[in-house]
Amino acid sequence: VVSFPFTPGHEIVGELEDGSRVVVESVLHCAVRGIEPVCDQCSLGQTHLCERTAFGSLEPGLQTGYCTDTGGGWGTWLVAHEDQLRPVPDDVSDEAGVMVEPAACAVHAASTVDDRPVAVIGAGTLGLSTIAALRQSSGRQRPILATAKHPEQRALALQLGADTVVAPDELARAVRRTTGSMRTGDQVTGGIDAVVDCVGSEASLAQALSVVAPGGTIVLVGMPGRVSVDLTSLWHREVELVGSYAYGTEERGRTFDLALQLVRDADLGRLVSALYPIDRYAEALAHAADAGRRGAVKIAFDLRGERR
Repeated sequence: VVSFPFTPGHEIVGELEDGSRVVVESVLHCAVRGIEPVCDQCSLGQTHLCERTAFGSLEPGLQTGYCTDTGGGWGTWLVAHEDQLRPVPDDVSDEAGVMVEPAACAVHAASTVDDRPVAVIGAGTLGLSTIAALRQSSGRQRPILATAKHPEQRALALQLGADTVVAPDELARAVRRTTGSMRTGDQVTGGIDAVVDCVGSEASLAQALSVVAPGGTIVLVGMPGRVSVDLTSLWHREVELVGSYAYGTEERGRTFDLALQLVRDADLGRLVSALYPIDRYAEALAHAADAGRRGAVKIAFDLRGERR
């Protein structure tokens, strides 16, 4: 759900007119849109599931950065409702602040897994943040497996709480070793109780289906497009496939508040590998597209010298 033209950018640390710093909860829910009474989901605090993201006083758009009326983080200004703004404490750097939004997505995803053994597919910004959120939510109680393509990703995944980190093509073997399962064809017969897919591709979803346990859960965090995947194993092994989108309210409190604490506790600001001025956008996008191979994770724009 978008409206054109829009200014991209939904992971935002900004400065208000009074000079105070805020992070932006980007979801454009009922309160932001001036809709009263709010929809059933918003009334429960599940603003990410808002039923009215195409209605109200704003043009259609799921989030800030996808709506023509709001602007976005890739510009020098934007407009936001007071309900979207969370103060940034003085001891939190701008680099750490830009990690609060993806960390909130990770906290929300981790809340669906309980304390079960889990495998995380992908070690980019979302994957690494999810590993940190899973570890924070369970202490050392659960085994966490993870896949990572590149050396720096592997090192960070271990630092953030993964017990075992393997190359993507070694995940089935790692699950078998952890769970004592056997293998028939491409399918692990037992498998791991939960898989969090932070990639969202056809290949990653197929891999998740191949290693999840009968009756287990796959949490889809990476945004999928159109995919073609054999769902036979989902059917006959009674696997639950769950989407995990954005953030709202968890049992422990508002997701953004929990995410800010996670960013502090796990030092997620270190995942911001490079900053670019907006006039070097082509270079920044190329760096982001090749971040893993170049030993980087999060690439962000730095507009602090380009005040409106």
